[in-house]
Amino acid sequence: MIRAVGYIRRSTDKQDLSLEQQEAKLREYALSQGWEMVEVFADDAVSGSEMDRPGLKRLLDYAERVCDVGAVVAWDRNRLARPKDPMDGMLLERRLIGCGKRVVYAATGQEADRSFAGGLLGYVEHYQNGDYLRKLSRDTMRGLVNRAQRGLWTGGPIPYGYDRLIVDQDGAAKRIVRDMPDRSQVVLSPERGEVVETVAAGRRYSKQEHELCTLVPSESARVRAVQRMFCDYAAGKPIRKLRDELNRTGLRTARGRIFTAATIHHMLENHAYAGVCVYNQRTESKWHRLTGGQSRERQDEGLETRPEADWIVTEDAWAALVDRETFEAVQKRRKASKIANVRMTGNKVHSENLLTGLFFCGVCGGKMFGWTKRNSRGYGKRYYTCATHHRGDEDACPKRYSIPAELVEDHILGLIRQDLRRLADDDKLHEYVAQEVQRLTGGQADAKRELQQRLAEVDQRAARLRDHLKSLDTQTAETLGLYSEARELAQQRMQVECDLADARKGSPELPDLGEIRDKAAEAFERLEDVLTGGTIEEKRELIGLYVQTIKAEPDSYSVQISLYPAMFTAVLAGGGFEPPTSGL
Repeated sequence: MIRAVGYIRRSTDKQDLSLEQQEAKLREYALSQGWEMVEVFADDAVSGSEMDRPGLKRLLDYAERVCDVGAVVAWDRNRLARPKDPMDGMLLERRLIGCGKRVVYAATGQEADRSFAGGLLGYVEHYQNGDYLRKLSRDTMRGLVNRAQRGLWTGGPIPYGYDRLIVDQDGAAKRIVRDMPDRSQVVLSPERGEVVETVAAGRRYSKQEHELCTLVPSESARVRAVQRMFCDYAAGKPIRKLRDELNRTGLRTARGRIFTAATIHHMLENHAYAGVCVYNQRTESKWHRLTGGQSRERQDEGLETRPEADWIVTEDAWAALVDRETFEAVQKRRKASKIANVRMTGNKVHSENLLTGLFFCGVCGGKMFGWTKRNSRGYGKRYYTCATHHRGDEDACPKRYSIPAELVEDHILGLIRQDLRRLADDDKLHEYVAQEVQRLTGGQADAKRELQQRLAEVDQRAARLRDHLKSLDTQTAETLGLYSEARELAQQRMQVECDLADARKGSPELPDLGEIRDKAAEAFERLEDVLTGGTIEEKRELIGLYVQTIKAEPDSYSVQISLYPAMFTAVLAGGGFEPPTSGL
């Protein structure tokens, strides 16, 4: 008897069969074939275009480990994948076949194989399955654009201070849905405001397909909190005070969490509070982007911030909680704050603190971040403090403390200086450097490095092509033009190898050990120069080669510095704390 495993998947498409229905059909099919269904792997609410699904990964791991299973059964090809590139779907099937498994689809009884007809049919079906999502994405985007232009909510978390108002196609109010602090939801009557239904935490209320959504002001306490926050910030109150005041009142976000500085930053910049519907500020769509008023297919993936010229903005979409003058004053202060506190170079944001990403709180394990305290004359002193406590989560980290930045940074830079001076006179190090230069000789010239890079690129392309050829039968590969591509790559590789051989004939001779020692000494001097007058980025890169982690220990008023053992032993730096009165 053949032992089989099943794979079932459901996306967010309401037309999909439920997981229970799919599993029942797979077991029924296996029984009709006289097979034993030993296990079923599942992915729920995951798109078939996502090739890194948890259930699919477990299936592949199982197929590679277990040898006595002979078949993998899915209801249809589109349950296994709806790939953006049809070749990805074919390679997925070939990977399972390569593990010695038959890949069978119960809906049609079709089996994936290595024949020409099977390969061609598989390629066509995978393309069609992906094209279904491509067309669905385009149609969905068209619908969202229409909603945004009409001033309707296009989706996503509801801004704090608002509730969802479910309306019909004519705009008539049907229901109000309010998020509660315990993560449940209540459904209210729009006429009387009475609770007509409660949705337990862990479940979400879903409107009907033909219904639409807009925003209405929530209960008065939330509305007043939002309005007070905007007015206080426009008047100059710091973010941390706004955060603490909100949390002290007992208010919580729609997800039942405390308010943090990041939460308030997002709220202050949300145009929804001014009654403005803004769509297409960013996109995570795998298939399309909206540009120039048109839907364009994406070749890349991931979160993308869209230029303001492509935003769809609808004024007076719903009742504003904040007047326009206050909202504009807040945006002006937010812009000034960003300019004052963030230094930009190109597209990168740089921290002024050397230990960013290396310093952690010994109480909660959270990151320590740098901040500057300024006196009345404008002079500032830098400190590190726990980010968890700073954002107001005192349950996770009850300790309030700050550490002078220069004390810890200077201590670490001093350790590195000592090590560099020791290494500069280390004979064994110079012998090792000489051996490495000898081993790597012949590849130092710019021309040779470029040729080697080109050779590596050709080899990578050839390796990917070999994987494709292994997974396809001869006729399919020939039809797709893969053999012609392989011949072109082979010719390119021969030419690059000839050019590289000619370049190596003129390789410079290896310098003697004395010259190597002199060059190494110059290199150590340059590192010393970095410690003395280098940029923040250069110093941070050098510190990262020495320091593993730094942990603050507030109870013992010390800082534990863990260094890479090849360079140092662990060093304990004490006395680095300021009393809470000098902290945040």
